[in-house]
Amino acid sequence: MQISIRKNFIEFVNDVEFAKQSKMLNFLKKRYEQDSGWEGYRRNPGAWHRLLSESRPKDVGPGPGKPPPSTGPKGGPPPPGPMPPGSLHRRLCLFDADKAYVAGWCRQESQFDFHRIVLSGQTIGWLGLENSDEMRNPLELIFLKKQVRSFYVIGFGILVLALVVSYIADRHILYPIQGLARGTRAMAQFNFDTRISVNSTDELGELAGDFNRMAQTLKQYETMRKNWISDISHELRTPVAVILSKIEALQDGIRELTPELLDSLHQDVLGLGKLINDLHQISLMDSENLSINLGSVSLSALFGRTLETFLIRFEQQGIEIQKEWRTDDFTEVKGDAALLMRVFTNLLENTLKYTDSPGVLKLDFRIKKETVLVEIEDSSPGVPGGCLETIFERLYRVERSRNKSLGGSGLGLSMSREIISRHRGTIKAMNSSLGGLKIEIELPRVNRKSNKYTPKIKQVTHGR
Repeated sequence: MQISIRKNFIEFVNDVEFAKQSKMLNFLKKRYEQDSGWEGYRRNPGAWHRLLSESRPKDVGPGPGKPPPSTGPKGGPPPPGPMPPGSLHRRLCLFDADKAYVAGWCRQESQFDFHRIVLSGQTIGWLGLENSDEMRNPLELIFLKKQVRSFYVIGFGILVLALVVSYIADRHILYPIQGLARGTRAMAQFNFDTRISVNSTDELGELAGDFNRMAQTLKQYETMRKNWISDISHELRTPVAVILSKIEALQDGIRELTPELLDSLHQDVLGLGKLINDLHQISLMDSENLSINLGSVSLSALFGRTLETFLIRFEQQGIEIQKEWRTDDFTEVKGDAALLMRVFTNLLENTLKYTDSPGVLKLDFRIKKETVLVEIEDSSPGVPGGCLETIFERLYRVERSRNKSLGGSGLGLSMSREIISRHRGTIKAMNSSLGGLKIEIELPRVNRKSNKYTPKIKQVTHGR
């Protein structure tokens, strides 16, 4: 900044001095008209020096206590004194219209600022002022010295301000970033209890809040993962222990190998196989590898075929089936028939396992503008209101009311919700007017006219 201000100030001083040469320009124009060119100055350098002397500003009268200036010959003004080196007039040179040298002190290495000399609208020459990178005027030197001193003061103030700002920035920016780094390293060590203190509401504060929410979510998932492994091991351990006890009883001769015992072992193995298959289906859903073959499916027809396989079991258990839909209703949806049948099978199995005998199973289909609503409700026992949403969680089973020795693994409703969600539908549970549980499934239906899948359907958000 000092270099820049010094350079610009020198240029300013030169421009100011250049602007004072109006008297010299008038002399040059007159001489050009008299000589019809610049030959007078070319042939006679003394004429140029006389012009410089005549155009020099006159001295101001003497101040108090100063002797009057001496007079020249015949009482006239004193002759001009010699021009000191570096003075303005010694830096002036005359050039013609093509900027060719005419008169003045001109060195080969000199650089000039040019001022146009115009006569009757024509450029007749150029008055050049040699550039100078020095200042000799005491007033100019004092001004520049004051500027340098001011810059030192301002620079020191900027340094102090920069230190203060950097300290504030360190506390406001670097400290939260360092906290995030520490928290990230802690989470890499599976320490999901790590939290970052939020002391601001700006972007860094929002980032710290997002980090804390992420840590909370990861902790929840870690807890669910541990519970999931524990529950799976428990679910597998129970049927294996039952099968093993029966086999050991046979080995020890406590029980005889009878058709009834073989049938019991067969049912135990089938149940274990179903549990393993359910776990496999869950893993496919989690890894997004579950194959879904979409096609046009009539829900009423599909549910009717599924129900036929349960009719004898419902009759044996004394459960009355009430169907309230018409066979001509257009209940077609875009879906995978095998997976949807799996959902209906799970729901009917739950009714058989949990509904008291004698009981009632009520089935209905309702056609809406863009969806098909399936309602499945049974008689008592019911489900406590606080468990209506949690029954869709994996391995969840109500400990009372609907819990029986025939209870399953607790994966059926969880799988059903996953399958319905993949079909862009919703499934929810509520208390039935019959005293039991009511399940509502809503799926987007196919438009009969265009035979296109209707995509507008409320999405369901579910956790694990």
